[in-house]
Amino acid sequence: CTLLAIVAAFKDEMSGYLKKGRFQITKQDEGFRIYESERIPEVVISEGGIGKERSQESARITAERFKPDMMISAGFAGGASEGAKPGEVFLCDRLVAVDGPPFLWGKEEVFEISSAEMVQRFRQAILGDRTEYQVGACLTVPQFVSNRSMKSWLGDTFNVSLIDMESYWVSEVAGSLGIPSLTVRAVLDPVDQSVPRFIGETVDQGMAVRTLRSVAHLAMNPADAPQLIRLSRQVSVARASLTRFLDKIVAARALTNSR
Repeated sequence: CTLLAIVAAFKDEMSGYLKKGRFQITKQDEGFRIYESERIPEVVISEGGIGKERSQESARITAERFKPDMMISAGFAGGASEGAKPGEVFLCDRLVAVDGPPFLWGKEEVFEISSAEMVQRFRQAILGDRTEYQVGACLTVPQFVSNRSMKSWLGDTFNVSLIDMESYWVSEVAGSLGIPSLTVRAVLDPVDQSVPRFIGETVDQGMAVRTLRSVAHLAMNPADAPQLIRLSRQVSVARASLTRFLDKIVAARALTNSR
């Protein structure tokens, strides 16, 4: 059967889909994890961590080991425009990236990949009802953006709907190896919401570390409790949306490939 590789930054984003599909860790090496499932043998999931180097290496390792027919970069993203709401799923038709420190983030230093043809093919052949998702551009940055004014500036400057830290680099690796790719992102925090800085600092360190940092943060900033509760709910909503959408893509691919 044809193989679909899903490349994600960390388990928390994919835990809903992993649990539903009964995926288990089959390979583990220096922070990289491969998940496979007897129930869904046509899908392999790679967890590689955040940022350029980790996402590139995760995509490359997955491609070399499994020779997938298609690769999906999946996970959460921050909103960069008014149209991106928590839990809303986006297919990214344009991927943009900046590198280096923030003062170098300018239009003259941008990298760009068009995914419009792939998105259009999926919309026509597989995904059907447009009300279940949006189409927009995604900007990949080298560090977590927590401030709402910075998110808004990035959205306006680069004409993007979303901000993440991996999608461009996964797509670049897939393209260099001749593997068709798609980027699927569920919105976590909308453009008008600032997120506590420690969230970005612990985003790839797992739930236990983040919980400890949350407790410490609340001890020093008790007024932030409603904000953290809101963010926790948004994580659940984004995770559920991503799970449903990946289910839809995988089921549709299986149906298409069986014809």
